[in-house]
Amino acid sequence: MKSLSLVLALSLFVFGLVWAEEPRNTVTPLVINEFMASNNSSVRDPQGQYDDWIEIHNYGSVAIDIGGFYLTDNLSNPAKWRIPNTNPAATTIPAGGYLLIWIDNDITDSGLHANFKLDAAGEQIALFDSDGSTLIDSVIFDRQNPDISYGRYPDASDNLQILDSPSPRGENFASYFGEVADTKFSHNRGFYDAPFLVTIATETKGAVIYYTLDGTEPYDTTDNKRSSTGLVYTGPVPINTTTSLRAIAVKPGFKSTNIDTQTYIFLDDVIRQPARPNGFPANWGHTGRGDYEMDPEVVNNSRYRNTIKDDLMSIPTLSLVMDVDDWFKSGGQGIYIKGERSERAVSAELIFPEGRQGFQINCSVMIVGGSSVNRWKMDKLSMRLKFQSEYGPAKLRFPVFGEDVTDEFDTLVVDARMNNSWGYGGGVM
Repeated sequence: MKSLSLVLALSLFVFGLVWAEEPRNTVTPLVINEFMASNNSSVRDPQGQYDDWIEIHNYGSVAIDIGGFYLTDNLSNPAKWRIPNTNPAATTIPAGGYLLIWIDNDITDSGLHANFKLDAAGEQIALFDSDGSTLIDSVIFDRQNPDISYGRYPDASDNLQILDSPSPRGENFASYFGEVADTKFSHNRGFYDAPFLVTIATETKGAVIYYTLDGTEPYDTTDNKRSSTGLVYTGPVPINTTTSLRAIAVKPGFKSTNIDTQTYIFLDDVIRQPARPNGFPANWGHTGRGDYEMDPEVVNNSRYRNTIKDDLMSIPTLSLVMDVDDWFKSGGQGIYIKGERSERAVSAELIFPEGRQGFQINCSVMIVGGSSVNRWKMDKLSMRLKFQSEYGPAKLRFPVFGEDVTDEFDTLVVDARMNNSWGYGGGVM
């Protein structure tokens, strides 16, 4: 039963580095050496914004002032943006040096900001000489992924690849041959009432898919480790109970996919899940017991038992998935144990009962509210989700509270709403 999911009910194709270039002008030793077309959390511009950028590299033996040169995202419009020629100190690239230009259409900002933006879906970029017609270098790129830079490896070579880590204003280091196409699932996360088989696929030939069913991550890529902790996918995965299926696709020399999570909810299992499931700690450290079930006083009450599944389907469900030890292990590892305040990597999925699109995002979670002394006023604790590049995207972009308010979040608090709960072991209200 370690595969029991913690579910909270609450009110490429190898992104196809199809690289193409016009012939490079070798007379002027300048190249578009690196760029990022989807900068969500990688590098801030002087104004503190995460904007797209292009790095120009001078691989020659003398300094070059590129003031008066032109940068464009349209080869048929070479003179789209003229690099300012009034400040040589800002536009001169020393021999062997690099210059960063922000591609954000914020030309009134201080620094070098082009009058266009890059399209992460794919387009072209080019550097032209000061005559507005002599092409120095260009790159045509396909779809780009967030916070991943692409460039020449080694510097100034004709070899353009995904880079292991962004290096604006610096030498490019280890690179990938490409990126493994995202995993695709035959069944989307949601509510089910009959067993089924899930097919997992990636369009990258030679990639291996690893998966788990117990909440753990299927593959370890931290600290340069590359080891499987899951099962090798060889055929459809049977799903017949509430399950969180996690998968990643990897291929040597290629950047792996992120870990995708699909939670499948069987309400009959949810309302009858055991109070002490196998593999889950029986003691939370404050009462001598842990309690994982839905309250039998509610589930079995004549006022609710005939409608409880419909009631659960009347609101969205948030599924938080990670290793059971990260949730509950004693000795300071599990965040649900008294006194534990640190963050843990988690997958968060918002699942709408009517099947409309929610979200899945890899982020961090920690327990919030109360002190170490009075934290356990009730067994249901509040949590904070934080969206940061260490765990996944730096922001959640989803209209959580509707279309008329913000759709960007750095953090969300999942409030236990103590005053609206059976928090003190009392009878049914």
